[in-house]
Amino acid sequence: MKIESPSSITPREASVRLEWISTRVLPGVGVLLLSIPICQWTNSVLPDGIVPVYVIYLLSATVLWSIYMAVQYAFVGIAQSKKVKAQTPKEPSASCESTEQNPILLLEAMPVIYEQSPIVVTDEAEAVEEIINAGVVEDTCVSEAEVPSKDNHSSSTYQQGIDDFYQSQAECQKKRILTIHEYLLYIMSPFVYEEDMEDFCTDLLRFAMDHTYRPENEWKRFKAKLNSFDVRHLLWSIAVRMGLGKGKLFSNEDCACYIECRFPCLCVTASGEPLSHNTLKNLTVTSNSDQIHCDNPGADGLMFHIPSQLGVQ
Repeated sequence: MKIESPSSITPREASVRLEWISTRVLPGVGVLLLSIPICQWTNSVLPDGIVPVYVIYLLSATVLWSIYMAVQYAFVGIAQSKKVKAQTPKEPSASCESTEQNPILLLEAMPVIYEQSPIVVTDEAEAVEEIINAGVVEDTCVSEAEVPSKDNHSSSTYQQGIDDFYQSQAECQKKRILTIHEYLLYIMSPFVYEEDMEDFCTDLLRFAMDHTYRPENEWKRFKAKLNSFDVRHLLWSIAVRMGLGKGKLFSNEDCACYIECRFPCLCVTASGEPLSHNTLKNLTVTSNSDQIHCDNPGADGLMFHIPSQLGVQ
């Protein structure tokens, strides 16, 4: 018989042996020793000779060992349940309310981009992508142990869809605002002083970001004469790119209200009478004195017909 030296035993074997001794051998010895006084007490209580002593001893040892095993498995079950709960991934707390974003008011004529958390792609998602690209569909058997992993993947895919959507919306909004800002700098340069241009653009861009915005201060400082047709065409060119029309974000009513608040000095007739609100709602009407014309969106639905956006140097 070969006897292994202590140095030849692996840590795993040592752990198994230690566990066996602590959970089986030592409790077994304890049960046998504890059965002795229990057997003596039971024998003294029962009438003499009714039950043999060895039978009482065996019954005592059996009952004690059964109690020990039941308690042990009960604790093991509780520990495993806690472990499973700790390892179960929590559902994402982000909801439509948490991802809802309030309108941004532009304070310095520059758009704000919502920060997005980086999207983590799991190994499982990469494997699915490879299968789809290869055009191969395989039948797979999913075990119960793999169900939490699939749930986690579904949750991450759901959250990824939300993140991608709002990131796309923020990027489109940024592009619109930059494009409109560039248009204002170009088209209004003959009429607004350079030192006033940033303030002039900022207020119009605030309206472009929020159709309910109404300015409190009137703008009177122009270096060349404009009329109501010019500002109506200017507002139409901006609003149509942000969504103007029935069922869309902006309406002719919004544009007319903004013009009345911001440019009341231009909204008068030749005799000095204020123009009616319904007249200002007609944004595309023209006259022989127009200096700013309606600029229909380009093929992409956004670009203006100015040199920098037409690719003209």
